[in-house]
Amino acid sequence: MNPIAITANGQTHAAPAGCALPEFLEHLGLTPARVVVERNGAALTPAEVRATALADGDRLEIVRIVAGG
Repeated sequence: MNPIAITANGQTHAAPAGCALPEFLEHLGLTPARVVVERNGAALTPAEVRATALADGDRLEIVRIVAGG
């Protein structure tokens, strides 16, 4: 299969066609449960993150959740 192009936080990455979003996040060194993801302008719930397969041209904004006081 040909790779697809995903833009994450302004940087383009190649991913296998049909790549699951959690796998992509792990490839970036991120823990899916510790980030908030916006895909093509829409914020995703944690359940949507787990169920999302990426498509060529997807644009992601990924923000790490940080706890502190």
